[in-house]
Amino acid sequence: MSALEPLVTRLKACPSPEHSFTQKLLFETWGCLRRTDLEHGDELTPSIMAGLVLYDEEQFASLLNEAEHAQLTALAKLAVERFKEKSNPPNKLGKTIAAAVKETI
Repeated sequence: MSALEPLVTRLKACPSPEHSFTQKLLFETWGCLRRTDLEHGDELTPSIMAGLVLYDEEQFASLLNEAEHAQLTALAKLAVERFKEKSNPPNKLGKTIAAAVKETI
């Protein structure tokens, strides 16, 4: 095993430093949503209702038919996957360097 192989592995796994979606942003936005106070005049929004429909399958899921619920679930899963990709995007430069180093090993 070459001394550079660990470097190649680390470069491939290194996220890109330029991205706008972060765990911090997720926590801040989640905190804002949680502070919404419907009992004291805050508006019921589509995002709150979507969360309730997805979270509480016994009560709120029945507001949508099966096909609508499947669509909402699929969209939510897609959003989760895109968040994961954008919050930890591949570092193209790191992968390029890793490939070049690997070729010389």
